[in-house]
Amino acid sequence: MEVKDILKTLRKTSKLSQSELASKLGVGQATVCQWEMGTAKPTCEGIIALSKFYMVSADFILGINEDMHGSALSDEHDELIARYDNLTNAQKYLIMEIMKQMKDL
Repeated sequence: MEVKDILKTLRKTSKLSQSELASKLGVGQATVCQWEMGTAKPTCEGIIALSKFYMVSADFILGINEDMHGSALSDEHDELIARYDNLTNAQKYLIMEIMKQMKDL
């Protein structure tokens, strides 16, 4: 997938307009439009801002890696899943309740 398509998909998945995304990133709406049309590419600073905003790897935004979070987060994810799988049902329930509360913060 091309950068323009990745950026458009990320924005639409986040249910943001180009104007809303531009405001959150501190760029003009025309800039976001140009990125999504492929008439301009994000600068290094833009890629970093997009990566942080969407919480995905820069490699994903650039179309280098299909893994949204890069290998470091994948390792962390795998460890969390392994630890979760070793919990009792009661412990899993408590973890889920804590996560629900954290989401509401």
